[in-house]
Amino acid sequence: MNWAYIHLVINHFPIVGTIIGTTLLAAGVIFKNQGVTISGLGTIVFAALIAIVAYMTGNPAEELMRGFPDIAKSLISRHENIATVGMYLMVTAGLLAASSLYSIWKKDKAIRLLIILTLAFSLISSGIMVYIGRTGGQIRHSEFRNEAVKRYIIEHQSDLEEDE
Repeated sequence: MNWAYIHLVINHFPIVGTIIGTTLLAAGVIFKNQGVTISGLGTIVFAALIAIVAYMTGNPAEELMRGFPDIAKSLISRHENIATVGMYLMVTAGLLAASSLYSIWKKDKAIRLLIILTLAFSLISSGIMVYIGRTGGQIRHSEFRNEAVKRYIIEHQSDLEEDE
């Protein structure tokens, strides 16, 4: 077991967790069900924590991928750049979700605003997490590569030799 393996195993949790958490949170808000809302908020907090771990295992995984055939550094850089943005959005959604949970527990008046903000950030995070997964898949999985990505790899073929 190495960092690339750990990264591949855990990187699905923030993607799926954000989607599930956002769906639960939206359902809780729509149906005015506090239990479902709390479940969604908790799932978003969990997804944010796992997003940090996935992000932290990305660089060690990248180091292990150097020298593999058909791996362009530019694909990894694109994935890393969007993952950085996504991780910060996801952490923000997680912090908002944790604040919402705290407000529910304290019966604070700002509950509704915090939940709406959490829902907005988690919706954006869901979309970006899916895109992060797509760019990550394109690094190694040729079935995710359309013609534009294949041309991108050919045009940036020199990236393969830059670090060697």
